[in-house]
Amino acid sequence: MTPSRLWTIFDQALKTVMATLLFAMMTVTTIDVIGRYLLNAPVPGGFEIVQYLMAVVVFASLPLTTAADNHLSVSLVGDQLKGRARRVHRVCVLTVSSVALVVIAWRMAEQAAILGRSQQISGFLQLPLAPIAWVMSVLAALATVVVLVKLAAAILGREPTMSAATPQGSG
Repeated sequence: MTPSRLWTIFDQALKTVMATLLFAMMTVTTIDVIGRYLLNAPVPGGFEIVQYLMAVVVFASLPLTTAADNHLSVSLVGDQLKGRARRVHRVCVLTVSSVALVVIAWRMAEQAAILGRSQQISGFLQLPLAPIAWVMSVLAALATVVVLVKLAAAILGREPTMSAATPQGSG
């Protein structure tokens, strides 16, 4: 299986997970609001459920956003650069991004380990917190891999193979 095909499968799987989780968040919120205001019976733990889902959605979007170069950014210099200077700028930006994502993944893993050792649970539903932190850490690590592939491609002066599955921005 080619890296491009593998990325396409991964891309579609993440998008499916995100769509499903967003739909679940919408459903829980709708039922909670209707229950709260019309029936005086909100969904027990609805807020916690939405928090869990939101955490996964945010971190699941990291690899996709990184692959598509769709991060929010302010380009004061990059758009003015041409040729080699633009490539050097892209390498610098990707290097900083990779360091930031490594730190996020590492700190989330540390936090997950702490939550697991101390067996921390959520306030209302009594759900363990460590698994969600581990998922967030893994998704941040996947985003790190994506940005490292982009960094290697930028250093070599070519686009990564994952660009076939997602649109490319100007970086």
